Amino acid sequence: MDIIIAGEAGFCFGVKRAIESAMETAQDSNTPVYTLGPIIHNPQVVKKLEEKGVKAIDSLDEITEGTVIIRSHGVSPAVIKAAREKGLHVVDATCPFVKKAQKEAKNLVDEGYQTIIFGDPDHPEVKGICGSTGGKAYIVNDIKDLHSLELSNKIGFVAQTTKSPESFRDLISAVIERSKELKVYNTICNTTESRQESARKLAKNVDVMFVIGGYNSANTKRLAEICLETGTPTYHIETAAEINKQWLENKEKIGITAGASTPEWLIKEVIEAMSEEKKDLQIDENITEEGVIDGAEAAENTVEVNNESPIEEDNNLNEEIDYSIADLKKGQIVTGTVSQIKEDGVYVDVNYKTDGFIPLRELSYKDINDPNEVVKLNEEINVVVLTLEDSEGNMILSKKRADFEKAWERILEAYDNNEIIEAEVTKVVKGGLVADVGLRGFIPASHVDIGFVENLDEYVGKTLRLKVIEVERDKNNVVLSAKEVLEEEKEKEKEKTLASLEAGQTLKGKITKLVDFGAFVDLGGIEGLLHISEMSWGRIAHPSELFEEGQEIEVKVLSVDKEEERISLGYKQLLPDPWQEFISKHDQGDVISGTITKIVDFGAFVEVAEGVEGLIHISQLSHRHVKTPDEVVSEGEEVQVKILNIDKEQKRVGLSIKELQEKPVVKAPVKTEEPKEEESTGGVTIRELVGDIFNTEEE
Repeated sequence: MDIIIAGEAGFCFGVKRAIESAMETAQDSNTPVYTLGPIIHNPQVVKKLEEKGVKAIDSLDEITEGTVIIRSHGVSPAVIKAAREKGLHVVDATCPFVKKAQKEAKNLVDEGYQTIIFGDPDHPEVKGICGSTGGKAYIVNDIKDLHSLELSNKIGFVAQTTKSPESFRDLISAVIERSKELKVYNTICNTTESRQESARKLAKNVDVMFVIGGYNSANTKRLAEICLETGTPTYHIETAAEINKQWLENKEKIGITAGASTPEWLIKEVIEAMSEEKKDLQIDENITEEGVIDGAEAAENTVEVNNESPIEEDNNLNEEIDYSIADLKKGQIVTGTVSQIKEDGVYVDVNYKTDGFIPLRELSYKDINDPNEVVKLNEEINVVVLTLEDSEGNMILSKKRADFEKAWERILEAYDNNEIIEAEVTKVVKGGLVADVGLRGFIPASHVDIGFVENLDEYVGKTLRLKVIEVERDKNNVVLSAKEVLEEEKEKEKEKTLASLEAGQTLKGKITKLVDFGAFVDLGGIEGLLHISEMSWGRIAHPSELFEEGQEIEVKVLSVDKEEERISLGYKQLLPDPWQEFISKHDQGDVISGTITKIVDFGAFVEVAEGVEGLIHISQLSHRHVKTPDEVVSEGEEVQVKILNIDKEQKRVGLSIKELQEKPVVKAPVKTEEPKEEESTGGVTIRELVGDIFNTEEE
């Protein structure tokens, strides 16, 4: 009789993570420890946790103090908030895949999609996903439920992580033609699909199939259904005590699989019970390619069997059975010690009958020529067992595959928690950059920086701070963004800077952009405008006459509108005031030189000192009548003028050219014999006799 174990059986990554959290919390906590609901759907595990001091409760109302562990199924954000408001310490052991489903469901609702959750409405995981949307999502368990919904034009889908991928695809197909816009997130755990396929293949090749796991476990019940669909007699059991020996009579091949909530020690008990008359123990090597389990669950889904070492009832859940020689199988992740370093690879002691060998190509996913670049002698490393014995009798191991799984664990955690990670840019590819995050991470060109990056080559070799913005485990796809990190940091810096800004402050800033009307200056996450009129006391045609982009300058804050986030800046205010210097040197009646800067209808402006202009009124250009100022002066002309007046408050200077000219002699008119004609056709006017004494300053 052969006992064949499916390539994927037992605890998945999320379940093992939750139980380890519970065990560690119970060991470290000085206060009562609770799980909100059974931590997993396995009564035997829940009982052992209770023996360790971890009690399952149904409601937060049952406790007033201590630590509450959120199980792998997750809960709605409102539950976690309520626990913290109650003063409880919260340990969130929600499976990362469930976290992703919660996140995507919330995003769909926020984006205005009619959000549909494919799952069992009574399952705690589905309740938690729905809770993350504020109860705005719809739950359907099959196509029949879907038909009862009035569908909108925009539909979004997520799924319970343990649902059948085939059923999910059928559900999507049923609405493709009924929706104008459809967005689907495949939140089914990839381990679920591979576990189900592994069980299906095994069931087709054995005489009887045993599925081990809790009767209330959805994924275990689904495994049993899949095995039954093959036509092979299938028994769903929770413990070894339930095995009927008649089920084994005349059976040459016995298949075993287990749900994601089934611990190793339960699987081993079943194997022990079946192995009394067993002659050979066989591990199915055809379930996964090269025997390597895909996913972070590889380390957790190992099944160790040793008929000479029966399992004691009081073994800790997280304790390994200490054999003198480890039982290993393909796909298992183990810890070993580097015993030898050769040119073509590394030997590792993994407590097996022989040391395992890591070929050079399996040391790192990077191209390396020397193993010393990756490992050191006597260093402890994690490795995946590729084969126990190759054609030459060697056990072959892989470090890069173990590192790959560890890297994925880290990436998923960073994605779920919106954490910042650091990674070195290794090369430029079409459309962006590649970064080393323990696996290949892609940074789109649009996410390298806040602005457009012209030369991506400048980033190769640099370490960037990044966020994980997209993850597709089944496609080994990781998309990263440095832009999101920079934008968040800039927003925080802007809020801090804006809160501290007040008119009258003098600050340092960097010019980010020059435009015709001024310059934009970065003050620390927020920009202010330095208008061209505030750059110099004198006239300038363009800001580039004084400044250049990237230049650091000191500016004065003229005004701040915090609501509109508008900041006006000055530069000339920090320079000596030429007006004060002018009035300290000159008085009314002084004759000075200047340059005509501008001609207008009522006169001409003259720059008499840098940043100081005076006005020659049209009446002060000449003793003769002047229709337009350009009859007398032109822009750019150097002239001598007399100061008529200085208005210190208004900062105005009245000037005259006429006062420096000799006054013309006025001849008396010759009288004719016809006085009336003389009176009507000519003669000297009062203005000609007395000049422009009637002109006012306003003219």
